[in-house]
Amino acid sequence: MLISPVRADLCIDYANTRSWRGRERPIERLNGMADLLAWTARQGGEMPRLAEQATRWSTKHPVAADRLFDEAIGLREVLYRSFCAVAEKQAVAEQDFNLVAEKIALAPARGRLVRSHGGYAWEIGPFEPSLAYLLGSVLWSAGDLIPAADRHRIRRCANPECRFLFLDESKNGTRRWCDMATCGNRAKARRHYAKIRQGDIGA
Repeated sequence: MLISPVRADLCIDYANTRSWRGRERPIERLNGMADLLAWTARQGGEMPRLAEQATRWSTKHPVAADRLFDEAIGLREVLYRSFCAVAEKQAVAEQDFNLVAEKIALAPARGRLVRSHGGYAWEIGPFEPSLAYLLGSVLWSAGDLIPAADRHRIRRCANPECRFLFLDESKNGTRRWCDMATCGNRAKARRHYAKIRQGDIGA
């Protein structure tokens, strides 16, 4: 099976599948194995084929699939905590670091780079019903990103309700918001409203 080279921030995207973490009721986008496989398929390349194989397996083994899903969510939360620590210039908790390192070691080896559909891909073995295989690309991404965290400028959105993770690719490295059109504009609106109220009080 072939897997296209992964984006550096794929593990960040996976951690962000639970959003608005600062709210009383965060938004959960992965509510079962079907959601996880749909997310996997949307990553493009050969990932839809991997998701299709995993779907056939999960249909035949629903109990095992539920356990695998719970494990996948557990990994997501560990990745989120780990990258939050990196974003805050803190050491990743020992237990979280050990689990991520263990799962990365179990991910399928990127054994051989081959040409594929006019591009390039990694050749890996046949599908296995395991977390390390199903989320292998996420783990590859984490394994590549964590050691290069300073260069990639991992950030967490300054909106206390949002808390999205992102890579700061701005020229001066001072980006604070996951998206200026949403969280950035909300912050500007709050500051503007606060100034108006201060002016009213002063009057």
